[in-house]
Amino acid sequence: MADVILADGKLTPHASVSQVTLDWACGTDENDFELTIDDVLAPNISQGWYFWLDGSDVGGRIVDRRVSVAGGMSTTTWIGQSWTGMLAAKILQPDANQDYLTVSGKLPDILKNILKRIGLDTVFTVDSSDASILSNWMFQNPRYVDAYTGLRTLLASCGRRLDFKASGNKILLGVVPVQTVANTIDSDLVDFKAETNRRAVNHLIGLGSQELKNRLVVNYFADATGVVSQTQTLVGADEVCATYDYSNADLSTLQSETKKHLQELQTGGSVEVTLSDEVGDGLRVDDKIVAADQSSGVNVTAVVTKRIVKIDSGILTSTFEVGLPVQSANANYSGSSSSSSGSAGGGVSLTAGRGLSISGGTISAEVASEDLDSVRQVAESADRTASGFAAQIGKANQIAEDARNVADAAKSVADSAKSGMMTDSERSKLASVERGANAYTLPKASTDVLGGVRVDGSSIVSVDGVISAHFGGGVSGKAVFPIGYVVMNTTGVDPSVDFGGTWRQLPSLGCSMFERIG
Repeated sequence: MADVILADGKLTPHASVSQVTLDWACGTDENDFELTIDDVLAPNISQGWYFWLDGSDVGGRIVDRRVSVAGGMSTTTWIGQSWTGMLAAKILQPDANQDYLTVSGKLPDILKNILKRIGLDTVFTVDSSDASILSNWMFQNPRYVDAYTGLRTLLASCGRRLDFKASGNKILLGVVPVQTVANTIDSDLVDFKAETNRRAVNHLIGLGSQELKNRLVVNYFADATGVVSQTQTLVGADEVCATYDYSNADLSTLQSETKKHLQELQTGGSVEVTLSDEVGDGLRVDDKIVAADQSSGVNVTAVVTKRIVKIDSGILTSTFEVGLPVQSANANYSGSSSSSSGSAGGGVSLTAGRGLSISGGTISAEVASEDLDSVRQVAESADRTASGFAAQIGKANQIAEDARNVADAAKSVADSAKSGMMTDSERSKLASVERGANAYTLPKASTDVLGGVRVDGSSIVSVDGVISAHFGGGVSGKAVFPIGYVVMNTTGVDPSVDFGGTWRQLPSLGCSMFERIG
């Protein structure tokens, strides 16, 4: 028997009732409830009251009612927002004179500040020991976003999700790691439908500013594995082409946005399934599950997008719907997270990740050609810098050599001159030039003075007179990844923690994958 707690607008409980009918949901596209209570047992409920199931995430705020009359009997159904619906009813927007709303700090502190910002800090109590840190995280896609979607996106960027729980007459809001549960959706246990996506656009034409023959046009292509570049590999009947109109974009913006849009179109497939509470026990929205068909060997990783809870005749049932994940934006993140994934046997593995595949339990990643191009460009730049230093050193050495030649010539003249033409003292002074007493001193090189330079011994080193430039780490000694570079890890930790820069997480099956965009 499920007992429903009824509380007033200050979250003060007034009654606990069990004879109710409930239809409650939270997730991507449904965050509301309908609650019918036996009028004899119900207190004097009004709009603005709350209900919850103690110890669970089920609950919400009453905002309206519907009265039905049949056979002289009236039934009142209370309609409202689930906890997630209350967040979805608020919009996160940039501060005045700011391009984006930007947040930094520990995840629990960020959550507290956002709740205060949207006026829900009197409803939810943040309860989390998560020490993960975000740095200059921007709500930018879109700039104006509902608080539920915005928080899901923010937490997804560092492998976390929201966790609601009613306890001690408080609505606790926590931050917990996303869990990936393998061997949950098995064709031997659960019916599901998985679909591959071989019809995705693989050639996107970006149209920018200006008109007619002067209009900016760029072309981006995806290969058979979903890797996006400016090299076309799918042609003829395999080519699926579309246009992307961004009429006020300059060339740089058009290139980045066209590439980004084509990447978003690359999905390896989808899965449709509804799980019972027995199969999905402990799962919550944004957790990940692996669907496996034993006969075909197809494995598809999906994300819980909705949880539905119903109470009828005192019996509580819950179901879960899975599908595509909420899109995560870029972030600068430091902290730790844990996740696991599995693959049942061999066969075909469907993935949505850029350059990622899972086959026979082996995870493989492909590096796009433009990633290598960017690395090559940085290396060439370093080589040019080293060459410039070498040229300056060569000029300085030539000056020194010229000075020595002048001294040698003067000494030769003096030695061959008759004694009457130069005194012994003068000859001694001239000879001292060679011994170094009045030797030529090479000036120190600067931006305005050509002179001697000294190698630093790390990025520019000298071995047997050969100057070499070493391309590698930044000031911290860590690797530097250019914009557009993609890395993959099994921890879910944003690469900005170790390598700096601004990254966004890409859709992926199993391992976490990030692309540097700033």
